[in-house]
Amino acid sequence: MTALRRWPGVQPGLASWPFTPIEELDLYLENVAEPSLIQLEIPVRGHLDSGVLDSALADVLAADPTARRHLAATSPWRRRLRWESGEPVHPAGTAAGGRSARAREAGLLTVAGWQTASQQTALRERLSAWPIPLRDCAVRLIVAAGPEHDVVILQTHHAAFDGISSLALLAAISAAYRERAGNLPAISPRIAPPPASRLSGTAGPVSTRGAGSNPVALARIAARLPGAATRIAAHTVCPGRPGYGSAHRSVPVPRAARQGRGPFPTVNDLLVAALIRAVDRWNAAHGRRSGRIRISVPVNGRDHGSRWAGPGNQSRLIRVTARPREHADPARLLAHVAAQTRAGKQRPPAGLDAASRLLAANWAPGVIKRWTARLAHRVAAPVCADTALLSNLGAIPDPPSFDGSGTGPLWFSGPARMPRGLGVGAVTAGGQLHLCVHYRYALLDRDAAADFTALYCQALSELAGRPA
Repeated sequence: MTALRRWPGVQPGLASWPFTPIEELDLYLENVAEPSLIQLEIPVRGHLDSGVLDSALADVLAADPTARRHLAATSPWRRRLRWESGEPVHPAGTAAGGRSARAREAGLLTVAGWQTASQQTALRERLSAWPIPLRDCAVRLIVAAGPEHDVVILQTHHAAFDGISSLALLAAISAAYRERAGNLPAISPRIAPPPASRLSGTAGPVSTRGAGSNPVALARIAARLPGAATRIAAHTVCPGRPGYGSAHRSVPVPRAARQGRGPFPTVNDLLVAALIRAVDRWNAAHGRRSGRIRISVPVNGRDHGSRWAGPGNQSRLIRVTARPREHADPARLLAHVAAQTRAGKQRPPAGLDAASRLLAANWAPGVIKRWTARLAHRVAAPVCADTALLSNLGAIPDPPSFDGSGTGPLWFSGPARMPRGLGVGAVTAGGQLHLCVHYRYALLDRDAAADFTALYCQALSELAGRPA
């Protein structure tokens, strides 16, 4: 897991290759109010040497051209978007602490400071609303330098990476850092200004008009249509505020006790079932009638032998649906969820549904497909979007570590576009389950998100047997 491998769809030495339909559609639906980012966050003991980290990042990117990918400059009337592999960023010096000037110029490494927990939270939220300029790169590394310890945050564009490939990249960077640092004493990094509070940068062919919003009347009508998924009841003091927030919790790894027939529930089944129960209870507490709750669950599309390898967005979505009759009985709900997840994983990896494939196919120039995709999403999202997302990276055999301990928490989150507005990222490392509830401020504020997270952890403990 500490070494990146080339994506099988890209031949060695290839300088340009087309987007896959999944990647193209992700970019079409992005806007600066809802940047499509994967974010991994790991605290370290003490302080890192930013020069060594710069060189380690350059080493990793130099070793794999697909990790250096960026959106190729092309006419908006071309039918397909293409990736280009950038030139390797070579360190400016040969010493372990040599500074990589090109990495600084490209904005791949940013150092920002925080002094209190509230400042750290504010910095994290500002970073999650900071688009990655995909025409330049698909990777950003941030050192959040605190008074006693640092936090490393890796952000990748979801059109180029998924959670697994982002995790592999972070593991490779941490291994390269440890190799370069050796026994060098830790030093405090030079602090640079954090990102501006206003949204800046461009992620490619994106737009801000109507970002992340749908007419309220349309959303209410759609919620009553047959087959529409239940929406999470909004509870926020600032419904017009853009951006994301996140709530972090670490709990013992849950284990389900076998009840009745059917497949034995996995940790992932427990996480999905707990999210269904949490949404049901949250909505009931906010006067929302119970309905069809549908959870999006990303599934790793790599084969078993390369589960932890290969850059790129190689995940596909399956859906787990629970109706009101399944919500109340924990054993029935778990069995229902377990049966659906197994059936979804066993189905051939079809990738996108028929409508999404049509939007991403070569039937029209990119500029027309982009506006068609955005219009279709705007109209269909209130009906077709799922209730929430649960993305579980699973138990990591070799967690990334910059200090060699490998026992610290690891927080993972992905995009949570409206009207869904909420996703749960889960990682098992160091004998603990680390949960990140990632939410849009248009849906929840900080206090409401903390309440929802507590409700979710309560539902998880009720569904589980004895913790591991």
